[in-house]
Amino acid sequence: MAFWGTRVLEIVKKHDSGGLLWKRIKLTPTRKANAKKRLRRVWQNEAVLRACAEPPPSKSSVPGSSKSS
Repeated sequence: MAFWGTRVLEIVKKHDSGGLLWKRIKLTPTRKANAKKRLRRVWQNEAVLRACAEPPPSKSSVPGSSKSS
């Protein structure tokens, strides 16, 4: 497609009158890289939260806890 060179990014700016203003800006390589980094951070945070929310794997015998003497 031919419209890839004109990609825009929509951002929300706070307006002077107290409302929100949607503004369209060009998606430069720097902005694209920053967005990628931001997405990676979000994904990483979500992965950590998911891991913390899961119950720990239940094993019948934990190594080192049972002593045979």
